[in-house]
Amino acid sequence: MNRTLVHTTLALLALILALAALALIAAPQPQSLALLAACLILWGVVYRLRACAWNGALLFALIWLAFPLLKPLNQHWLHSHADALLATADSRLWGGKPLPAWFHYEAHPALTDLLAACYFAFFPIVIGGVAYYAWRRREPSAARFYNGLIGIYLAGLAGYLLLPAAGPAFTTLPDQGAGGILAPAIIAIVKDGVTGMDVFPSLHTALTLYITAFLWRDGKRKTAIFLAPVTAGTIAATIWLRYHYGVDDLAGLALALAALYGSREKTG
Repeated sequence: MNRTLVHTTLALLALILALAALALIAAPQPQSLALLAACLILWGVVYRLRACAWNGALLFALIWLAFPLLKPLNQHWLHSHADALLATADSRLWGGKPLPAWFHYEAHPALTDLLAACYFAFFPIVIGGVAYYAWRRREPSAARFYNGLIGIYLAGLAGYLLLPAAGPAFTTLPDQGAGGILAPAIIAIVKDGVTGMDVFPSLHTALTLYITAFLWRDGKRKTAIFLAPVTAGTIAATIWLRYHYGVDDLAGLALALAALYGSREKTG
């Protein structure tokens, strides 16, 4: 992996962990304190092994482990959010109101179930991609994959710190009672885990699109074709379920394209 990328990501994570630690000192939460301790230990391990073939997978694990700590950081440190700014920008792009406001998922339970399942499929797609390239960690394509993946996460975390926002589902367009079989449970899980600052850019869009396109470029055409409709459904679900503004998805799209360009195989 690119060493500058690894060091920059570790530095940003150190800042997040330090801010979370200060927040938890002011308002201790046993589970979050245990999570913080685990993150600090893993941060040290990743730093110590930053030059090994496992560094991409280890850094990914550290990012996922640290992600829930954005919640106490948000609660303690942030006194204003960028939802109004993002909603205004979105309204200018989509005919006078934010893109999610044009849809009413409560009236379409079958479609909402389908898109909610796609939204949740984000997790196996990302974990599967990470596991596959961890297995192939000594091949050049693995380093390129992790450069793009960690680059997306680095940009995403920076966006969450600079433009923290909760999203329309937790501000102006709350759930009015979704029908269906899967959707209510998935919506409840997301609501329980929301950090309140992880909207811009949309990592659901950026990561699923990046992984699917990278697999296609890396010769895994059948897998990419299988994932393509799920990826499209995941991106649609971010708007349909009101978790993101349209501008978040546009930023996620740009981020995925930048990561694909930066992780391409160099020739000549």
